[in-house]
Amino acid sequence: MTIPERKVLLYSGLDNMWAQILIYFCTVLASCSAFEKRQTVAGPPFAAGHIVGKIDSSEISEASGLAASRIHPGILYTHNDHGDGPRIFAINATDATLVATLTVAGAQHSDWEDIAVGPCKGNAMCIFIGDTGDGGTNGPANTIYRVVEPEQLIDGGVITVDSSLRYNWIEDEAQTMLVDANGEVYIVGNVYGGRGMVSKIPMSAWGNNSPVNVNSFTFVPIHTHHHDPVDGSISPDGNELLIKSKNDVFYFQISGGDVVKSMSQFPAILPYTHERLGEAICWSHDGKNYYTLGEGHHEPLYLYERLTNPGPIVG
Repeated sequence: MTIPERKVLLYSGLDNMWAQILIYFCTVLASCSAFEKRQTVAGPPFAAGHIVGKIDSSEISEASGLAASRIHPGILYTHNDHGDGPRIFAINATDATLVATLTVAGAQHSDWEDIAVGPCKGNAMCIFIGDTGDGGTNGPANTIYRVVEPEQLIDGGVITVDSSLRYNWIEDEAQTMLVDANGEVYIVGNVYGGRGMVSKIPMSAWGNNSPVNVNSFTFVPIHTHHHDPVDGSISPDGNELLIKSKNDVFYFQISGGDVVKSMSQFPAILPYTHERLGEAICWSHDGKNYYTLGEGHHEPLYLYERLTNPGPIVG
């Protein structure tokens, strides 16, 4: 069975969990074989990463996610992994300096793994925070928070959760949360070998007191030797997707707005400067370039610029 032949699974609750697990492992084996035989896929040209600056705040020690503000061009949001409080950091994309630390009222911090920015109610832009890791004391929280982007970035300010959702699925954790141009949310499982489950969370989950059961998924067609992927980002126009593993950056073209189907296609591999604990990636606010950031104190922020007049493509 090849990846395009996978069927969408619909289930109510987790009664058929073992059947899903069996299908999951069969799919993993099939996708591994297919990936090993794949041909090189061409992607858009980007320059090698260069350091724009190093994080100047010792408060940012485990940057696990990265997202570009939509209403404050040149600002990136990041956050710490498990062990921190419910806060996010706004950093300057041109030199990696800290602009503001914002407390997120109404949110718990079990194991925040990712952050994204996208449209929400009306014409507003929201910050989405994924408490989706397995590092919490009580297991995965499987919770996503949504906060309207603040009009002003005031250091020490407080922003309040607008809505939240909870979900159930069969993966242990997700380190990748994606938000598309319509505000739809997707999560990607973090598994050994990289072929994590891709799930779309229904809009009806927002504000629901009960967790929703994820009812559609595919698998990321990558092959690694670590627990991957660790992050991802959908471009502001909704047409391009980055998925980051520990050692690579993968590129997907999104066709017809169908993120899940597009992620079943083999990706291109884009430039990546290896980071010791590189876990965060995002598109720039205009979707032209992308950034990566690693965990640790005073880590460098890398910028990868799209080439408008590239030379001949080798490979």
